[in-house]
Amino acid sequence: MLKEFGILPSLKLTERHRLPECSAIYFAIAREQVLYVGLATNLRNRWQNHHRLPQLEAVARKCEVKLFWLSCTPSELNELERQYIKHYCPTLNQTKIPDRQIVPSFQMLALSLKKLNERVIGLGVCPAENHQLKTVVLGYLTYFEKIVTTNLRKSLKAINKKPNSLFKWTETLRRQEGARWRTRFNGIEIQIVPIFEKRIAHNPSLYEVMAEKRFGRNWTEIPLTEYDAMRKEVKAMSFRERLELARSSEIGWKLFPWECGAKYRTISGIEIMCLTSSQLEALFSNYPYLEEQYPKMYAIEDDPIPKLIF
Repeated sequence: MLKEFGILPSLKLTERHRLPECSAIYFAIAREQVLYVGLATNLRNRWQNHHRLPQLEAVARKCEVKLFWLSCTPSELNELERQYIKHYCPTLNQTKIPDRQIVPSFQMLALSLKKLNERVIGLGVCPAENHQLKTVVLGYLTYFEKIVTTNLRKSLKAINKKPNSLFKWTETLRRQEGARWRTRFNGIEIQIVPIFEKRIAHNPSLYEVMAEKRFGRNWTEIPLTEYDAMRKEVKAMSFRERLELARSSEIGWKLFPWECGAKYRTISGIEIMCLTSSQLEALFSNYPYLEEQYPKMYAIEDDPIPKLIF
């Protein structure tokens, strides 16, 4: 459970008839995700016939839903509700029923990862503490190429324009050689940060890997016709084929150590390359500022964003 809720009283959704008759801010939470934030001058009465109850009961059929509450005076309700909704970005607060059917945030995140899974690598997860949300950190290998950041920016802007969705990526640092993005939903934050290393995708260094495979480790010159043939062959490869090519070569591991050593893990139901624990330690050694920013980050093993069905 999110640590900031550990000190708050709570009940299962099925026990809502036991809620106290007090004014409070309430939070509907499942699998460490804040699904809804609201206010009530009488908490028990508010949940006798709540307009979000059918949706939360659908979630409860898949996993436990709990109601947490923070008692406060009626005069504090509106401002506190606004602050908590802004902080947690709960999916069910994004639209009124029955204004329009929205695409849930977790579906939009999955769509994002499908589009980005050949460009990003999972760095790790930071636990929720000190009023910070649980944070999943993704890196993209730029090798100081402006076009990499530009293409990523275009992809995220396209996702932001998706109809019937209020899921948004925000560019928190805008630089051509390495920008940063963030999105929040259901009490979880996703960050995308630059890592200045070589990339397997669309990188001319991959021709060196192919040359070693074809001519051995002591090659010095390649005929122009052969070089052009290699370029065409590499461009026609899928990302997985390029990855396997690099992993099968000694020079590939030297040029692309992060991608070659990473393992495929699931994030929000999508397979993403993720750093191992030893790689994460090496990353912190190479980039000390990342360890300062994410001092308690750990490698991704299990899916940090369990899927919820509404």
